[in-house]
Amino acid sequence: MKGLLLKDFFLIRSVLGILLLVLVVVGGGMSALTSTWVLTVVATVMFGMIGVTTIGQDKTSGWSRVAGVLPVSPQAVVDSKYTLYLLLSGAGFALGGVIGLLGALVQPQADGATFVAISLAIALLSGSITIPCNFLLGEERGIVSLIIAYPLSTAVFVGASMIWKDPLTAGLMVAAAGVALYMASWLAARKLLPRRDAA
Repeated sequence: MKGLLLKDFFLIRSVLGILLLVLVVVGGGMSALTSTWVLTVVATVMFGMIGVTTIGQDKTSGWSRVAGVLPVSPQAVVDSKYTLYLLLSGAGFALGGVIGLLGALVQPQADGATFVAISLAIALLSGSITIPCNFLLGEERGIVSLIIAYPLSTAVFVGASMIWKDPLTAGLMVAAAGVALYMASWLAARKLLPRRDAA
């Protein structure tokens, strides 16, 4: 799987610099209006989305067909995409968290834990939807799943906030549901996607 992850890294490395610039500009503006902790959510979402786009890039470049004749199992391909999503989302989460923490040292902010829970919840829920959709659908429809999944995950969090009233509790509950759904999505994709490709 290390080779598959390296392949994906080489696919996205040119985009990472642009992504960091966008993060500074967009995240900086948003944090000025709310809290520096909002960068945790923004960075986690942005980095995770880049990982999902590699599925469409594999299809467009024809790599998916080449992989069929390589000593790489279909399950390993699925595992690499779910792992890549976690690694990139984790990198965004860590980067946003460090910036949020530095901002909190300059000006105390009490909402850090809430933004951490929200970022985990949205990333895991969205990943559990977008990764299998991008495997199953073409590149254009896969992008539509990206556009739909993140607002849908946000709506789930908003709904949970109405039930639990406390944003932190709602974030933790949705994050726990996100972990369960992400693992279920991963296991189902390992089992069903290779069988579908063989049919």
